[in-house]
Amino acid sequence: MQTMDQQSSGASSAPLFDWQLDVQRLEREAKAALAAGRRDPWTTIEAECSLDLIEAELVALRGRDPRQVSDSIIELRSWKSRVERVLRMLGSLDEPE
Repeated sequence: MQTMDQQSSGASSAPLFDWQLDVQRLEREAKAALAAGRRDPWTTIEAECSLDLIEAELVALRGRDPRQVSDSIIELRSWKSRVERVLRMLGSLDEPE
């Protein structure tokens, strides 16, 4: 029989959102755009939309038991950081030299 703490820790291992983000692909596309010296509006738009979804998921997790959402929050914050980096990389292509 599991204790309540064991049940809570087991529940936190699965993300509490039902979608995945291919951050590595966004990073590859941003690096390719930088290497080519060309803007990539589609990757920029996808990254902006992904960031909006991440932020919405983080808001939805507020007020929930931290033991149940900690893994999801960690994953979402990691994605957020990486997507923000992609947007900075892509944004640097818009800046005048």
